[in-house]
This record gives sequence, C-alpha cells and structure tokens, in this order.
Amino acid sequence: MRLPIDWLGEFIALPDSETLSDALEMGGFEDVSVVSHGPDLSAVCVGKVLKCGPHPNADRLSVCTVDLGSEEAVEIVCGAPNVAAGQTVAVAPVGTTLPDGTRIKKSKLRGVVSKGMICSRRELQLGDDHEGILILEDSAPVGKALPEVISLGGQVLDLTLTPNRGDAASLLGIAREVRAHFGGDITIPDCDPEESGPASEENIRVSIDAPDDCHEYVGRIVRGVQVGPSPEWLVEKLELSGIRSINNVVDVTNLVLLEFGQPLHAFDLGKISGGEVRIRRAKEGETLTTLDAQERKLEPEDLVIADSNRAIALAGVMGGAETEVREETRDVLLESANFRPAQVRLAARRHGIHSEASYRFERGIDRNGIDRAADRAARLLAEISGGEVATGRLQDRGNEAPVPPEIRFETARVNRLLGTDLPTGEIAALLERVGVTTLEQAPDVLEARIPSHRNDLWLHQDLTEEVARIYGYDRLPTRLPSARLVSPSRPRGWDLMEAARDGLVSAGLQEVVSLPFIAPEQIEALELDSDDLRARPIVLANPIQEEQGALRTTLVPSLLNLARNNLRRQFDAPRFFETCRVFLPTNPGQLPQETRVAVAVLVASEHPGLWEAPAPVFFEAKGVAKKLLNQMGYVASFGLVGIPPYLHPGAAMQLEVEGRRVGVVGELHPKVASRFEIEAPCALLELDLEALVEIPEEEIRAREVSRQPRVRRDIAVVLDANQPAGEVATAIAKAGGEMLRDVEIFDRYEGRGVEDGKVSLAFRLVFQRDDRTLQDAEVKKTIGKLMRMIAHRFGGELRASQTSTKEGGIEG
Repeated sequence: MRLPIDWLGEFIALPDSETLSDALEMGGFEDVSVVSHGPDLSAVCVGKVLKCGPHPNADRLSVCTVDLGSEEAVEIVCGAPNVAAGQTVAVAPVGTTLPDGTRIKKSKLRGVVSKGMICSRRELQLGDDHEGILILEDSAPVGKALPEVISLGGQVLDLTLTPNRGDAASLLGIAREVRAHFGGDITIPDCDPEESGPASEENIRVSIDAPDDCHEYVGRIVRGVQVGPSPEWLVEKLELSGIRSINNVVDVTNLVLLEFGQPLHAFDLGKISGGEVRIRRAKEGETLTTLDAQERKLEPEDLVIADSNRAIALAGVMGGAETEVREETRDVLLESANFRPAQVRLAARRHGIHSEASYRFERGIDRNGIDRAADRAARLLAEISGGEVATGRLQDRGNEAPVPPEIRFETARVNRLLGTDLPTGEIAALLERVGVTTLEQAPDVLEARIPSHRNDLWLHQDLTEEVARIYGYDRLPTRLPSARLVSPSRPRGWDLMEAARDGLVSAGLQEVVSLPFIAPEQIEALELDSDDLRARPIVLANPIQEEQGALRTTLVPSLLNLARNNLRRQFDAPRFFETCRVFLPTNPGQLPQETRVAVAVLVASEHPGLWEAPAPVFFEAKGVAKKLLNQMGYVASFGLVGIPPYLHPGAAMQLEVEGRRVGVVGELHPKVASRFEIEAPCALLELDLEALVEIPEEEIRAREVSRQPRVRRDIAVVLDANQPAGEVATAIAKAGGEMLRDVEIFDRYEGRGVEDGKVSLAFRLVFQRDDRTLQDAEVKKTIGKLMRMIAHRFGGELRASQTSTKEGGIEG
C-alpha cells in the first residue's frame, strides 16, 4: 500500500520519515519504507532576477542579473518570453546536472557569457509547460535549494499490511497507528454535504434481499454532475498512491477509499431500470459484463447489486459495464455498503478478480464509517463536478455483522505472556492509544470494549499483542521460558506410515511424492462401484490446474501415471511407492475424511537378463506385502473377497490381519492397464494404514534355536480346484500344535491321476521340539490329526506321503 506523506500529514502531525518507518515496522507492518518521488533537484536553487534587459546580438534572448544568495550576482542569458526583473525563479548554477542529463556549463551565447540557467517546469521534469520559466512565490528565500521551497512529488509511505489489519488500509487507519505511537490529534476531512432538491427516495429505493451477506447498504444521489478530468491535486494524490486517474466521479470514490478505507462505487443513475436497487443472490444462468469488459457467468452463490431487470454489479468486487459512469452521465448513485467478508472473498476467487474494494471488504471495514464515506464522496463530487447532493440518504439494513465481544482479561496473564511487570493502569493506557476502552471490573482485571474499526480483536491474546506492539517489542525483557519437560509422543498412524516407508524401501522400492490432485476421469477409469466412496472425488472450486480439478480418493491413478511415464522413457521395471493421505467425501458441506494409505506399484521387466527366470509380478508383490506386514508387527493372511474391479480377478487377493481387511494385492486388470497405456505386467499393493491403527501389533518374541533335529514330512492332498491353498495352509499351521514349526506349499498339480475339478496340493511340514528328539510315532499321530481336519473342513483326502527324515544327519 502506498500513501503520500504530505497527504497523511493532513490527518495528523508526523515525525521525520525515518522515525515513522521504524515505528510502523516495529508495530507489526511489513516492508515499511519512505521513498521519494520526482526528480533530484537538490542542486537547483531559488534566485531573484535583479535586472533583465535585451540581448545585444539576439532579438529573442534576454540578459538577466540574478541574485543566488551569494556575495555576487551572476549573469544568465535566458530565452523565455516571460522572464522579467523582480521575479523569483528556479536557477541551475554552473555544475548542475538536470534530470534529463544535461550538465550546466559556463558558456558564451551570441557573445555574452552565461553562468547558469533559469529553468522551466519541463526542464525540471515538474510538468509539460515549456512556454516560459517557472516563477516561484516572492516569499521563497533566495539561495535555498528548490526541494525545500516547493513540492517535487513528495515522499510516499510504502508498506505491506498483514491479513488481519484491514483497519490500517487507509490514511485514517495509518493516522490512528501514528497517534498510538506518537500521540497527537487526528483531523477528519469535512464530510457533511450541502443537500438540495428533491429527496433521494423520489428517484430510487434500496432493498436488501440477502440479509446475511449484506449488513448495510447506503446510497447518495448527486444530480447534474459534469463528468470530466479531475483537478491536478486529485490526480497527483491518486497517482502517488498507485491509482490511475479515470474521471472526476471515479476518482472521488477512489480518493475516499484511500482516506477512510471504505470501498465506494458510482452508478449512472439514468441507466438503473425500474427505480430500484436490490442486493440479492445471482440467478441461475445470469451473466454480468464487468468494468474490465469481461462477461462473467454468475453462480447462485454470488451476491449482486441489481435493478428491476438485471445484475448491475458483483457486490464488493467490481461494477458492471452497463451502468458505468461515462461522459454523458448527469446523475450519479454513490454506493457505500458493508458486505460479509467471506462472501466477497469467495466471489473474488471464483471469478479471478482482485480489486482495491475486494481487498478491503475481505479484511473487514469500519461498520460505523459507511455513512461518513458516502457523505464525504457526495460532498467532494458536488464541489468538483458542479452537481447537487439530493436530500437524505438511501439506506437499508440486513442482519447485524458479527461484533467482537467485550473481552475480560487479567493483568497477570498479560505479563506472563510478555514477560513484563506492567501495572494495570499502564496496560489500560496502552490499549487506550489503539482505541480500546477499558473498565476495571476487579483488582487487576479489565474489561475491554473494541472499537468498530478493529475487526481483528476477539481474544485476550489479541489485546496482549496490542499491548506488546505499542509498548515496543524491542523493550520486552529477554527471559528464558520455564516449562516442564514432557516425553514426546506421536500418533500411532504416523509411526505406521514411517514403518511402511521403511519396509517398502527395504524391499527395494523407491519412494515418490506426487500432488494430491487428479482428473475425475482417471478415477472413473478404475471402474469403482457406485457405492465406493473412492468413486466420488471432491471437485475443487478453484483448482491450480483445470485438468486436475479434484482431490484424489486413491493413489492408484497417480502411481499408474508415473509408471507409464517411466516406461515411455525406457526405464525398465519401475517399482515405487507413496505413503500419504487420500480424501474421501463425507456429508455435504463437511470437510473430507483424510485417510492414511500406502500404495506400491511393481512393473515386470520387459527385458529380463539372460540367466534370470523372474517370478510373476503378482507373486512378487504378494511376497512384498507379507514381508511388509511382518516387519510392521502383524501376521498377514490372504482372502479372495473384496477384490476391487481394477485388479485381475484371478491374480488378486485381499490382505487380512486377524480377520480384518487391511488392503489388497494383485495384478492390474488388462482393461485398466490399457486405459493407462501400460503394456508390461503390473501389480499393485494397497495398504489401509487407518485400519491397522485399530489392530494391536503382535508382540515380538525371541525363541531360542532348538538343539534338537527337525523332522520333515511332505504330504499331497486332493482338494476342490477352487479351494484357496492359503486357507488350507493356515488351518494346518493352527491345528499342528507347538511342534509344527513351519508349513510351506511347494507344488500344485492337475492332470492324470487327479479327477476333473480337483487339484493336488503338496505341503511341506517341519516338526521340531526344544526338549528332545521327536519320534516317528508322534509325528504320524499329528499327521493323522491334520488329515482328519482337512477331510472335515475342506473335503480333502491324502494322495501321497513321503517318508520322514530327521535333519542333522539322523535318519528316521
């Protein structure tokens, strides 16, 4: 924000520029600086023309004797037609460099020596006037540097506001800040207009149809205006503030915006249909061409200013082109309002418009300054454009805006937060300087009342910050905090995510990080069921990229895109994973459910080595899944239910821990693979870390290595062909008792000797005890028990059994 120092000085007496910028910087504003605008004329001085006569050898030149405040006057040849004796002028002595780079030298003009130059506005870059020299006031002291006598563009205060300080987005706001730091009285410009003619209600009426979004609407009518260029003083103030001059009507609204921080808008009253102004929500399919000549499709969530037929402005953001003030405009409606900040902020972002008005409405305005701004603008417009202010204001009120409550706080709490020992009276005095009035409710207990322009003070911590700002951050004592050390703790979900990362890295996969956005069509490509929450991604209102306009509900499309891109770049067998949160939809209007997941992609090599015989990528992924869960402290099992449609139904399994679903592993379905343009076999591993949070980890117990020999027995069992082998192996492991140490499936056979619809599964069983050598009889007994269990639960029968052996050199 840029504000001319001279203009700010009209509101309050100012210290020197360095002191001012230091105080504002320490008071919480950012990037504060005071910069000078205009040319460097420090070498140009004030001179007095003592004599002026014609040049002896030139008709259009004059020879002047000029007093520069030194012992001797100098002789200067001048070509300006308006130079005359007795004038006070701007003189560039010998050695001066003018703004255009011209260096003044002692020179001879038509035989007369000239020791300087009497300057015009154009030569000093103070304007375009080159018809004559710049004539100063007679009271200007001779010999003084020109910048000390006249305004050369002045100094400009340049600073950045923090988002909570909307109250400071004006000259009045900064003047209040100066008063808080240095004291003094604020001078408010004259605001009350001289009213005449018919009442405003005879032209138009105002009504608020959206009372939650518009708290108050005030209008002023100025009749008979002459639209044209603004006076020079107004243009200069606006341009120094970084605002381009448009015409006298628009410039007045911008001037008042800078003075009071209250956004205003001017409508051509003659172009408002039906004699009414309504503040309402936009209609479905309604459009508005804004002042930037862009036609905008309005949403029902937009708040608009409308007449009886159409929307004429986007409330708090930008006006409409159809009611814009033009040269032929004669009657003007000035708008001053209080719109709900969130409403303006969302509309500005939705339509990609960020204006001076929306900047202030988004941060909150002074709810008691709406009338004042309308009156000030009407008064100025009447003075500048020759119009007449209609009698009375147009006004309507909606629901009351949220108002900061009265805040009760204790002196001891303020001192504890700041590390100070300030008495109650001093704290009250510091708050009084920022406009906060206090009342002592009890000893060392104050109740604060917040002024209408401070929309950022809601808590006792806010008031404590104000005390610190005005007292001075640099004056706060340095004290080491005293606190009790508490052992840190992290959520279990975080630890599981770290464990998943470690396990997948140890399996040889690389971690990737991708953006949490996705195209909704890529979710559709997975063919998820309609009742699956992942099938309904949350669409963003203002996405970073239009083609990725939704929050992802699963990591699968993102990783498949990465796999495809790597394969296109001839990166063979990419294998990577990502652990992060996905966003699942909840009830309308509520925030999404954020779920931690880990997803890995393994792509088979398209160019295996000469001696390599790689396992199918599905079995490799299954092994990674089992090992990962074991490393995380869980015992994994596999099931055939709950297979998502994007995995191959014959090469996919559900991951289970203690009978609860925790993920899936499987080969990518060929149809889905073709949609993502992946030709090589590809497997996915998905782990639901939130589900694992609810399952306690298995306690890891170390077992002493047995000194006794192991007994191995291989059995082949005939079962139904659709019987999952894993279920049978799990059942054998549970029924085998303490001495059954390991169960492994090592063969599957269909063909001659086995009935159609049946399959022969071969299991390797390893038995061992810790206290003694096993006997064949007890191994056979256990085998018999296992076969009876298999026959009862799975309908299986023994096909073959290999004679047992005892490892360690002992044969049975």
